[in-house]
Amino acid sequence: MDGPENLRVYGLLIRAGRTLIAAERVAELDVLKFPGGGVEADETPEGALVREFQEECSIHVTPVRLLHAPGTLFSPWTHANYTPLYYAVEGAGEPRAPAHEAIELHFMEPRAAITSGRMAEPEILALRRALGDAP
Repeated sequence: MDGPENLRVYGLLIRAGRTLIAAERVAELDVLKFPGGGVEADETPEGALVREFQEECSIHVTPVRLLHAPGTLFSPWTHANYTPLYYAVEGAGEPRAPAHEAIELHFMEPRAAITSGRMAEPEILALRRALGDAP
């Protein structure tokens, strides 16, 4: 196999102390995630992140830095392996999900997201790193 298993990229867009959250259903659970998705065979992770933000949020972002690369994990939500990468991103414009995307986008206070019980541990650590609360 070439590359990591099920490589996924997610972007943390923080404005005015609030982070962009994608609320969605995953495996019958209501979860809070960051916008992003799968890296296609011909893409770099950064290129995939730019594409995913266009598709999910209708805005252009620029990856700023890699925040968290936990390696290949087993998802308790989907019961499958995945390899997530979390980036800090910058971008202008008002995020809005196209009608065909089954997500709700909104800016949320980071502590509320972290303590919601709806966010996975890798996302929590990435958010803490974005805030400077974790190494």
